[in-house]
Amino acid sequence: MSSPTTPRRGYHHGDLRAELIREGIALLAETGVAGFSVAKVAARAGVSSAAPYRHFPDREALLAACAASVIAAITDLLAEAAERAGPDPVERLAATAGAYTRYVLGHRAGVEFVFAHDFAAPHAETVQEQSRRLMDTLMALAGDVLPGDTSWADTADFVYVHLATTHGYATLLLSGARPRRDVDTLVARAVAAARDHITGHVMRLGGTPGISGSEPGR
Repeated sequence: MSSPTTPRRGYHHGDLRAELIREGIALLAETGVAGFSVAKVAARAGVSSAAPYRHFPDREALLAACAASVIAAITDLLAEAAERAGPDPVERLAATAGAYTRYVLGHRAGVEFVFAHDFAAPHAETVQEQSRRLMDTLMALAGDVLPGDTSWADTADFVYVHLATTHGYATLLLSGARPRRDVDTLVARAVAAARDHITGHVMRLGGTPGISGSEPGR
């Protein structure tokens, strides 16, 4: 994780924008939204306090770019974890819990930006675009595991519970409420808990865990 250093030189505009986002994410992990400022991000990147404004008109724009980057990274990791899990739809969805837990433990940040900060226009769309992509990814995975007659609204509720449970587990681990164990063990527990939730929910709906609930062409 980055920390304030002697000012670095030689950034081109495109490089500086990406660096500001990286340092902004690192700052958010340490301080949360309340401690986030353009000046602090600039100091971490080793540039003047005016330099970020060439790329971001205000604090909200930089914060939105950082949030969108976090959500995009999480979405990619969840999709990759599902693919690595193989063809079983339960295992594919459960794997996203492990990938999310690993990300939060490694970066000390997660999807809280989507729900805990009310971004103003026009920056809200920057975050909403990535949050929709995240939800679309999880909705597709959930659609494959739930019975074919499950409504969109019920699928969305199921996804929110899946994500909220995983996020709660990962963030509680960060709080030090329980003794820390190796990350692989914690990730495996997240996957096991998600698997239990998924199979239990499918069985309550009368489906068969491990068999896709999607109708052909769904």
